Amino acid sequence: MTKLSRYNHFQPWKDGYRIAYNALSGALAVMTAEHYEAYLKIADKIATANGSYKPDEGEQELIKQLIYGKFAHSGEYDELESLKFTHNLNRYDRTALGLTVAPTMACNMACEYCYESSNARKMTPEVIEALLDFVDKRADHLHTVDICWYGGEPLLALDTIEDITQSLIELGDEKNFDYSATMISNGYLLTPEVVDKLVALRVKMVQVTIDGPAEMHNQKRPLKNGKESFATIIENLKHAVTKIAVGVRVNVDKSFTVETIRALLSDLKAAGLERRIGIYFGQLEPATKVCGSIADACYGNADFSDIEADYFQLLLDEGFRIEKLPSPVGVFCMAQRVNAFVIDPEGYFYRCYNYVGDKSHAAGNIKDGQVDYQNHNFKRLFDFNAFENTRCLDCEILPICMGGCPAQRVDRAQSEEDVCLSWKHNLQPMLSIIARSRQQKLQAAGKE
Repeated sequence: MTKLSRYNHFQPWKDGYRIAYNALSGALAVMTAEHYEAYLKIADKIATANGSYKPDEGEQELIKQLIYGKFAHSGEYDELESLKFTHNLNRYDRTALGLTVAPTMACNMACEYCYESSNARKMTPEVIEALLDFVDKRADHLHTVDICWYGGEPLLALDTIEDITQSLIELGDEKNFDYSATMISNGYLLTPEVVDKLVALRVKMVQVTIDGPAEMHNQKRPLKNGKESFATIIENLKHAVTKIAVGVRVNVDKSFTVETIRALLSDLKAAGLERRIGIYFGQLEPATKVCGSIADACYGNADFSDIEADYFQLLLDEGFRIEKLPSPVGVFCMAQRVNAFVIDPEGYFYRCYNYVGDKSHAAGNIKDGQVDYQNHNFKRLFDFNAFENTRCLDCEILPICMGGCPAQRVDRAQSEEDVCLSWKHNLQPMLSIIARSRQQKLQAAGKE
């Protein structure tokens, strides 16, 4: 018996074609009008056959392709139960340890929307030792250890990063786990010499924030000494992209326009970066009380999704890569994993990037040597489960969302509609953009 997936999406495209997308597998294909008509006939037969549908000879090849992309499946297969099982595997997996480590909360910038504390202290030797001991005690059961270096500006504590990394690499060799890292940096200190060090420290990707073209960025993200940062960051990225993967985040609020983004892309193209970086647009939001003053300048999810699609269309028109794809995920974020933690310079545990340094949201300290899974601040975000939420269970994009941000639900008490990811609102235009992007890649490859 054959069933069609509950996570199928079909939408018109150009020249009579249809874009076919399945949220459970992430499969994206372009269907001819003939194949789409055949699909509709199959769907009608399945709906009226009362479980006894069997494809005829002309339908068998299409059914085979549909099953390959998980647009269809055997009757014994329960998509929701399979998705729930995968979610729980990710939620309770103890073989992968994910740590977001802030070696310092100090920063060399004075961003207008920053929620970080002004604590300039670096991680002490005592906390470093506790962190290494924390990993060592779990190492016999680990397959991977991944660190995201965070802050503040983590490159202000590069010596601490070097010390911790060297110890973890040696521990990984001894205990047979793989070690890798990423970094979130403002990019100002990302000099060629520093990039070479990061490569040796197994940092595979750096995310750098650039908030608009030069004048706008320099206003939003000046150095603490009042000097401009844009030109130095761009110059640093020109070398960095030759050695390491670079993602550029643009924090979008209501001050941005299509023309603003176009001007930024022009700056990036002038630096030769258009085919060498991935760009995505972050939704600026008042995540904590500290940054509550920017609330009026922030978009809601639905409004942000509209302009996000416009900006991605502009990326494509200007020759940039499209990095954002609607891919299935096991969990929405680290807050839903038992083996993922944010650690500040004093060793405090947190469940969300936004709360680093705010001890009222801490869920214990790494110097205690163990995790209190019953701690209120651990459970507060961990306990939300999309499979216990009726709206999420019925949602056609559940596999790529998993209920959205737990902090928005729990700590900001946003409505069910407000916590839905932008995919809920802009999946159709984004699929068209992605399909066009892939078509351009194929055409370019054919010319080489």
